[in-house]
Amino acid sequence: MQKKLNLEEFLDKLSGKIVIAGIGNSLRGDDAVGSYIVKNLQGRIKAVTLDCEDTPEKYIDKFIDLKPDLIIFIDAMRLNRQPGELIIISNKDIANKGTITHQTNLHLIIHYIKLHINPQIFIIGIQPEDTTFGNSISHKVRETANILCELFIERLSNDK
Repeated sequence: MQKKLNLEEFLDKLSGKIVIAGIGNSLRGDDAVGSYIVKNLQGRIKAVTLDCEDTPEKYIDKFIDLKPDLIIFIDAMRLNRQPGELIIISNKDIANKGTITHQTNLHLIIHYIKLHINPQIFIIGIQPEDTTFGNSISHKVRETANILCELFIERLSNDK
């Protein structure tokens, strides 16, 4: 599974103070994937987890106050790929790789954070299948989210 190998390589390189921020709207199907993931990671890993829901701009001061070495945003992104496929991109490449599924301009949020602190920032974008209002997360996207949770727990477990 190529997606898992790339993800494992990425996770193996994680170090320092880490913030994992999930973005998503729980009322819009697969758009909820970022929030779903961080809720499943809370208290289980050596990283700060933030459920930003669909308003990550409200957490800018929190990111700055935490002064992390690394921020990982997890969000549904339209990537022109199969549902559930993911991509890991640096903040510099976000404009060229896909679009997020809500109104927030993640690029501007990252720019503002970078004006105050200088963490590494990555986005894990997951291709949604359905973001229709009132639906739950699709099987394919939930499967990817669960794999991602397992890998984060393996690498960043509180038990290590």
